[in-house]
Amino acid sequence: MLDTIQQSILQLLPIRRKSTQSGWISFNAVCCSHNGETPDRKGRGGIKTNDGAVSYHCFNCGYTASFVPGRHLSFKFRKLLAWLGADDLTIRHLVIDAVRLKELVAPEQLEETPQEEIKFDQRELPDGSTSLTSWMTRMIQDDHCLIPSQLTRGVEYLASRSIDTARYEFYFTDSKSYNYHRRIIIPYYYEGKMVGSSARALDDSVKPKYWSNHPADYVFNLDKQHKDSKFVIVVEGPFDAMAVDGVSIQGSEISDTQAELIDRLQREVVVVPDTDSAGRKLVDRAIELGWTVSYPVWQETCKDLNEAVVKYGKLFVLKSILEARETSRLKIELKKKKLYS
Repeated sequence: MLDTIQQSILQLLPIRRKSTQSGWISFNAVCCSHNGETPDRKGRGGIKTNDGAVSYHCFNCGYTASFVPGRHLSFKFRKLLAWLGADDLTIRHLVIDAVRLKELVAPEQLEETPQEEIKFDQRELPDGSTSLTSWMTRMIQDDHCLIPSQLTRGVEYLASRSIDTARYEFYFTDSKSYNYHRRIIIPYYYEGKMVGSSARALDDSVKPKYWSNHPADYVFNLDKQHKDSKFVIVVEGPFDAMAVDGVSIQGSEISDTQAELIDRLQREVVVVPDTDSAGRKLVDRAIELGWTVSYPVWQETCKDLNEAVVKYGKLFVLKSILEARETSRLKIELKKKKLYS
């Protein structure tokens, strides 16, 4: 069974191909036109297989994708399958096969395969930003410490949204630039480094609701994903992510880089959409990526996940998400039609 993916991709290869002495199978690359390059006519696409593992490299546009038994099918590899002519159903079956293979391969048998490095530049927090922890320390050490009223409002706001301030870090500044003094600041980390932030307004009169400074392809809360978890919950906003220790894509659109970052967690991806039109877009993208979608029972009464946690509690919400997840494209489409009708 270890060569299931390998055999499937070999069957998809063009008839016109040739094998080299070094083990590569060369053919006209299928990726170039999708990446803004001139279509390949010189056989510069190559596939190499070994004990169930598959490596693809285009020597024309530079596109690469690989699969190793024991790992999930990456977003880049799924794109390659589609370009080779695999239909959605075939790809979804292969995604499931890859999950089953993972259960058969012992961790010590996994080869360390190099991945394309994804980097984000470091960014500073807004001027004068101080963590809530530091403010609390000041209060304890100095009875005469003056606490800004908006800071108190920020603490109350976090409590109203059932956010664990012991697990998640927040900042406040009295800077009036961009109305920061009327916002609570969420720092954004990637691989232990601060790469941006998002400042959430504390009342509806402050516009826009979020003032953000972070990379376009950033995925919030990746650093806090438990290494032994079997799934990751994907939501739109950072407060929804913090409510259930999931990840946020900062909206309803998932870029290729974001999809790759989430796939690299090597676990089942469960998308929980909001109940507005933006949520519908997120479902469509999840289907395209071959991810699981969940329509929990509380979606009929709550506009988003964080509201559900406030209303019903974290454990119930997590349980309901896992119980309601769907992998069948048909069932996902039918429930989408019902939810957004």
